[in-house]
Amino acid sequence: MRKIMKKLTVGLVGAAMIFGTVACSSEKAPAEGKANSGYTGDLDYVKLKMYAISDAPNNTDLSKQYWEKLNTVLKKELNTTIEFTYAAGNDYKNNYALAIASGEPYDLMQAAPGWLDYQSYAAKNAFMPLDDLLPKYAPYLWSKVPKTTWDAATVNGKIYGVPGLETGVTAPAFVYREDLRKKHNLPEIKSMDDIETYLQGIKDKEPDIIPSDDYQSQVYGTSWIYTTPYIGIDEIHDRLYNFVYDPRNGEVRSVIETPEFKEYMYKMKDWADRGFWSSSVLTSTNWGVSQVLNGVAAASFNEQLPGYNNHATQVKNEHSAEGWELNYFMYFEANPDSVLHGSTTSNMAAVSTNAKNPERALMVLDYIQQHEELWDLITYGTEGVNYSLTSDGMIDTSKIADGASFNYFPSGMFGNANFKKRKSDAWEHYDTMMEKINNKVVPDIFEGFVLDKSSIETEYTALNDVNSQFGIPLEAGLLSDVDKAYDKYVEKAKAAGLDKVRTEVEKQVKAWLASKK
Repeated sequence: MRKIMKKLTVGLVGAAMIFGTVACSSEKAPAEGKANSGYTGDLDYVKLKMYAISDAPNNTDLSKQYWEKLNTVLKKELNTTIEFTYAAGNDYKNNYALAIASGEPYDLMQAAPGWLDYQSYAAKNAFMPLDDLLPKYAPYLWSKVPKTTWDAATVNGKIYGVPGLETGVTAPAFVYREDLRKKHNLPEIKSMDDIETYLQGIKDKEPDIIPSDDYQSQVYGTSWIYTTPYIGIDEIHDRLYNFVYDPRNGEVRSVIETPEFKEYMYKMKDWADRGFWSSSVLTSTNWGVSQVLNGVAAASFNEQLPGYNNHATQVKNEHSAEGWELNYFMYFEANPDSVLHGSTTSNMAAVSTNAKNPERALMVLDYIQQHEELWDLITYGTEGVNYSLTSDGMIDTSKIADGASFNYFPSGMFGNANFKKRKSDAWEHYDTMMEKINNKVVPDIFEGFVLDKSSIETEYTALNDVNSQFGIPLEAGLLSDVDKAYDKYVEKAKAAGLDKVRTEVEKQVKAWLASKK
């Protein structure tokens, strides 16, 4: 299946778990039957340029056939075709920044808060404001997406991103080779201590396999926030924050001054010293999950449930003869007080500021969300080639040919909980894990919050520079003396303006929360 970093969350994230449908907004718009009335007939032909984080197809021949089929449908219905640029997920941050900096007129771009810095790019006019275009060219979405979600997609008074019809939650997890755990009689993984025992067992008994191979400080970034009581405020990227909110007392705190942060640094140092990851991790761009799937590593700290649902099946199909088996531990399970935050803007579509065909791009978004057969095509591929439907409407990929796994289209940009289908070969514990997640989900109190950096731009930029220079090496466990390195980090952050920035963040957070009462 698709191998996308994330966020994925997604995004990919990029990559979000679906747990509900989106309610109808009170906004008025043309009736659903009217939504298509202007889409055919005298529309001039246009080719839309599209950009999203997605690895190149596994099978180029099938991919070519797929795009020919999809573009034939779009040409017939909307006199449109799509030219898609694939961007590898293993270095998505730089790839995305380069795409925006290139000035290419992308009519459709993947966009997301956090891992793809939606608010930051929108504030810098990388995307086109869509307020005036949406009611006319995407009336269905304009009516179906709740006003609260449009508000969450608003930056400096303008809407720059188009949400899908789903609610998502990011819940990173530890994915690991269960067959190796059983082989060496290691304990079942139910805590961070069990993870430590597992990694040590791999280090001691499997010399040809790296315990984990996530890039930079991903171990800390994907797990720390879920082992604490805090809510992240200003995601820099990959669940790394400068500031967090403490719901127990309403305080805004700098991450590095929380006791939990320093305590975690001792753990990261200990794990790095034991060789749980490479000393060259800071220059790595490896996505740890792919390293597990290709047999290089025994575990990754950067998995999510939707991806795991595919990866468990992939391993079963490709490595069952070798006895491989995957398993999965969600960090929030180690913290009984933890919550997960639902987001309706976790994966969106944007239009680059210099796009040539924004109207048609919105028409395509609107049209796809109304036509289940077309939605299935962009989400699951071609029936009979990439999947078949079971008698009860589930997606079955057990009978497809080798190399026919579908990864040709970044469908996360078009999420629709009403059209989403179960997979017949889903992980056997999928429903159980979904129930655990749903029981933890609460609305994200900071969805739509955009930190106004106009009065602290210099200091905030300096803080991020300090994090890159002094924070990330510490978070990756690669500095010789934790206390000395930590004190230096705090000293440099203070000199960069940490206190001033925290005061401003606190003021804006209080105003935001007050406005929601």
